[in-house]
Amino acid sequence: MHLVKIAAPPERVYEALTTTSGIRSWWTRDADLDPTAGGAGTFRFHDGNDVTTVTVKELEPPLHVVWKTTSSSRLQWNGTTIHFDLRVEGGNTALSFAHRGFEQADEHYAQTTTDWGVTLQSLKEYLEK
Repeated sequence: MHLVKIAAPPERVYEALTTTSGIRSWWTRDADLDPTAGGAGTFRFHDGNDVTTVTVKELEPPLHVVWKTTSSSRLQWNGTTIHFDLRVEGGNTALSFAHRGFEQADEHYAQTTTDWGVTLQSLKEYLEK
């Protein structure tokens, strides 16, 4: 889990989380995302050698997004859920993030947690500049 405070309105944060152009601005430039409930997302890294696909499970504009990982070259991600919950806090947006469903808290889990911390900082920097 992570909590990130972002100097941007929730609508902008939500757009960055739910559109292909948004995802390409802070996570990976090689991405496709259908921004509807039930839609699919594909995120490719390292020249397409690391691929994760998701299904958009829940959308509540502009405050809530859930993805379910349907397949990933990071095997421990398969079947996990990724939650983004937004709330207004003092003119900014507080992003509460959780990646849930790991079978065990091992080195892969620890690396995922670290990677998400870095990635969410990238989201913050994109939205604040």
